[in-house]
Amino acid sequence: MNNCNSDDIVFHGTLQQLVNKVERGEMVPKLQASHAPMCKFFTSFYVISGIRHVVPLVHGPTGCPLWVSDIVRTRECCEFRGVPLEPTACTSLDETNVIYGGEGKLLEAVREADARYNPDLIVILSCCCSGIIGDDVEGVAREAEKLVRAPVLALRSEGFGGDFRSGYEDAFELIMDLMEPPKTTRKGTINLIGARMGPSLTEFHDDLDEVTRLLRAVGIKINAVIAGGCTVDELRRAREVELNASWCYDWGQKLGDAMEARFGIPYSRTGQPYGLAATVEWIMGIADPLGLGHVAERVIRDETEKVRSDVEYLQRTLDGRTAVIEISEFPGPIRALSIARMVEECGAHAVVVNVHPYTIKERMPSIKFLLENGVNPEVILTKGLFRLGSFRSSRETERELEATVRGFDDPIFFGNAARYPDCPVVNLTLLNPMYLPHYGFRGIHNIAELLRHALDNQGLPRSALFRGMLYGNETN
Repeated sequence: MNNCNSDDIVFHGTLQQLVNKVERGEMVPKLQASHAPMCKFFTSFYVISGIRHVVPLVHGPTGCPLWVSDIVRTRECCEFRGVPLEPTACTSLDETNVIYGGEGKLLEAVREADARYNPDLIVILSCCCSGIIGDDVEGVAREAEKLVRAPVLALRSEGFGGDFRSGYEDAFELIMDLMEPPKTTRKGTINLIGARMGPSLTEFHDDLDEVTRLLRAVGIKINAVIAGGCTVDELRRAREVELNASWCYDWGQKLGDAMEARFGIPYSRTGQPYGLAATVEWIMGIADPLGLGHVAERVIRDETEKVRSDVEYLQRTLDGRTAVIEISEFPGPIRALSIARMVEECGAHAVVVNVHPYTIKERMPSIKFLLENGVNPEVILTKGLFRLGSFRSSRETERELEATVRGFDDPIFFGNAARYPDCPVVNLTLLNPMYLPHYGFRGIHNIAELLRHALDNQGLPRSALFRGMLYGNETN
């Protein structure tokens, strides 16, 4: 198959075979080190921050809120998305509170946050410190709600209480408590669920703009993007829709199933709209249950015609070639597998490199959904993936990737431009708005443009200095 030293390869097979190994416990290392995703507290904060005019009130010392506030609300919101900067509050627990408890301090903090910020919602988030001492954050929330104007919810989000995925899922479950009994059913209206953007750049908001554009063209209205900048009022009306649809199946699945079980709202199970076939499935999966399939078919014909030359270029360029795909971190492994489906649709042979088994384990429902829909690419895992340190900047992983790519005839690499394989590099992590979105019909055009640039510029020299800065200089 390739010239990569067999000693460097830990796994080589299909996605289904990797899933089987993970389910048997054969491929999940006990020590995650830096390959472990963010903790439950961080991911809970991401979802709650996706509600506008909310105060996340962190019950703990200052370290955790300083970190998440800097990353999520300060560094990313104003600079990239124009979202108003909103507060992150903290009880600033000290040694005395740890010994005697911090519930009284938390109650006062809720009252101060309500008076100072006049928010639409206050959500208490426990962190490891308050979780260890056992403060009753739910009881404080119930008591505080009698004393303040804003509704108050509590979320047990201490990092040791679960993994990164449980943070998202528990937060989505919590905000279901805000959803009031429906006064009516609004025809042709849906919720887009599974977003966790808020003011932060955890996803490409351009993709959201594209799917919103397509839904509006079909005549479908969106009540709320949960939780990607939605308001408390939109959450209260969330049960008045006809249908829930995923922004990303991986994150929408849990909330969609929960709202269907609890409220009886149907859920459209569709993957990510990468490429023509997946985009058509995504649109029709929403339009058909709403009785708008005939309108959607017309929109699809018109949109397909606009990108016909791009589709033909992708098919002509990728047919018979090997597409090596490595999106191990941002923007994520589920996108890597969605891209694998897209390139295979265009006639390429997809090889996904270094999807961490921990990712497979924690995203198992989504992985199985993809398998059920025929997404089963070749997968290669190398030793560098399991080393201590960040594998994206690991000399070993870079060397193994280059050797793997050299083993294929006429390959194209889809991933990060900071990689140095000896082949055209399609930079899918480029945040230049000229090449976004990647979803939908406009995504087809933009990925085709990125592929054109990769092929047109493949003869240009890469910077050896920059490679050395990233991975270190090789010495004999």
